[in-house]
Amino acid sequence: MGAAWYALDAEHRKTAEANIRLALGLNEAEARRLTRENFRHLARVFSQFPRMARMTRENFRRFVEPRGEEHLLKSLERGRGVLILTGHFGNWEWMAYSAPFFLPARLNIVARPVRPPILNRWVTRLRERSGNRVIAKQYALLHTLKALKRNEMVGFLLDQNAGKKTGVWAPFFGGYVLTHKTLAHIALRTGAPVHPVFNHRLPDGRYRIDMGPQIPAPSHGTLEEKTAAMTAAFNRIMEEQIRRFPDQWYWVHRRFRRFRPQPPA
Repeated sequence: MGAAWYALDAEHRKTAEANIRLALGLNEAEARRLTRENFRHLARVFSQFPRMARMTRENFRRFVEPRGEEHLLKSLERGRGVLILTGHFGNWEWMAYSAPFFLPARLNIVARPVRPPILNRWVTRLRERSGNRVIAKQYALLHTLKALKRNEMVGFLLDQNAGKKTGVWAPFFGGYVLTHKTLAHIALRTGAPVHPVFNHRLPDGRYRIDMGPQIPAPSHGTLEEKTAAMTAAFNRIMEEQIRRFPDQWYWVHRRFRRFRPQPPA
């Protein structure tokens, strides 16, 4: 499936190759090889999406291997909820779906609705089947604040393009890209801790979920300065993950469409 996708979809193939060359500095042949690996990985993730309905509290370790949940449990004890920094990496769908099987608080996922609406209804029902809740992106702020008051978790996939009103220019792979600032804003205003949670595919086909310690919030500056600094920290963490497992990120997205070598004035 991945090989066929790579051969037939020239638009996404060119986007992925251009992104890889820009971000990783690879030559044409190396970028082409990594793009093929990436298409195979993404085809595997997409084909595995319906299979997550087979995951239960009893068998979830056949699908995923959680590590570091003690970090999130410690933050949940404070009663302010938990914000999760993640991205379209590894098998992000399995990672989210499995959360209720090893964590005590509900996971809310901020997501852009899928088109057409009939497909979005099916995808949402499946995503919520394990006990999660999907928050439509346009209602993210209100429902995130409510979830934090209930001491729940809210996950943000922070690797998508942002607009000038919703984003801040933040360092990413040697340049600057517009990155959504909502996660940093909410963390700074509420005091809710932010934890990085990512996953990658293991040789046996499962996915290891790594949950890290709280990301420190800046202590000096205005709210906007703190927001910019915290968002920059989020991008650094994202970049580290991508460099570790470059074949397992969503390179087909036009993340570098507004890439700037220097921060805009």
